[in-house]
Amino acid sequence: MKDRKILYNATSGFSMFCGICGDMASGLNFNVITCMSCKSFFRRNAQKKSPLTLSLLRNDRSTLTTNEWTLLSNILHAFDEQDPSAQIQSSLDELSLLPPKLRLKSSDTYNMVGQFFTGIQSLIEHSPDLHALPIDARRALTKHNLSSTGAYNGIFLCRELDLYNNSVFLNAASTYYGAEFLMDCSSNSARCDPNGSLIKIMLFVIIFSSNCSIVTFNEKEHTIIISASMDLVRIQNVYVTILWKYLVYLYGFKEAALRFSSLVKNILDVTHMLELMPKNEIHNTMVKTIAIETERVLLAKDETLLSFNF
Repeated sequence: MKDRKILYNATSGFSMFCGICGDMASGLNFNVITCMSCKSFFRRNAQKKSPLTLSLLRNDRSTLTTNEWTLLSNILHAFDEQDPSAQIQSSLDELSLLPPKLRLKSSDTYNMVGQFFTGIQSLIEHSPDLHALPIDARRALTKHNLSSTGAYNGIFLCRELDLYNNSVFLNAASTYYGAEFLMDCSSNSARCDPNGSLIKIMLFVIIFSSNCSIVTFNEKEHTIIISASMDLVRIQNVYVTILWKYLVYLYGFKEAALRFSSLVKNILDVTHMLELMPKNEIHNTMVKTIAIETERVLLAKDETLLSFNF
C-alpha cells in the first residue's frame, strides 16, 4: 500500500485504513488503527501465557539446516575414518606381550604417541577447506596448529581408550614424558566434555585458527596469516556455527553456553600444558617431521590438480 494516500474519517479524525496492512480499518487496537484480521492476530499473540524463549531448542529442534546436518555428519565421519584408535590399541596389545624391559623402547612409545598427530595430519590432508587456502597459509597453519591439535586429539583418545589406567602405556609414556606431565594430561582429559562428538567438531575449529599455540612472532609468517585471515574467519565461522547450533539442539541455550565455554577452556588448558611440558627433542622432532610430511602431501596434491587442469 505504498502509493495509497492515507484517508481520514472526517468526523472521527482517524485513518480509515489499517496501519499494519493497509486494509479497511475497523477500529483502534493497542493504540493502532487496525483491520479485523490484524486485530485478531495481535490479540491472539498478546493472550499467550509466555513469550517465545531465546532457546530455539524449546520451539524448534531443527535449527540446523539440511546442509549443516550434512556437514556435521561429514565432520564426524571424517574423524572416525582417520581415527587411529584401532592401531594404538593394537600397538599396546603387542607391547603387553613383551617382557617389561622391552616395553620401554623409545621408538615404540613415540610411534604410538605419533599416531595422535598423524590422525590430525590425515584430517588436514582431506579437508577441502584447507586446500582452498594459499599454500603459504596452509604451511603456516600446519606448522603452528599441529602441536596443539595433536595434543588435544591425544588427550581425547587417551580418555576414549582408557589409556590413563593402562599400566603398559603409563610406564612407557612416563619414561619419556615424565609422570607429572602425564598427570596433567589425565586431569585435562577428565575435564573434557563427555560428548566426544563435540570434541571432534572443536578439533576442526582449532585447525583453522590463525595460531592456537603460544604466539612467537615471526614477521614473514605473520604477514602470510594476515593475508588469509578473512578466509580463515569464513571457514572457522562455518564450524563454530555448526558446533553452536548442535549444542543448542542437544542441550538448550543455557547449557550450550556453559559447554561451549568449557570447550574453549579445554583448548587454553592444553596450550598452557604444552608450554610446561618437559624439554623433549625427540617429541619436537617427531611433530616437525609430521608437519613437513603434511606440507609435502598438500603440495603434491596441488601439483596433481594443476596437471589435470592443463
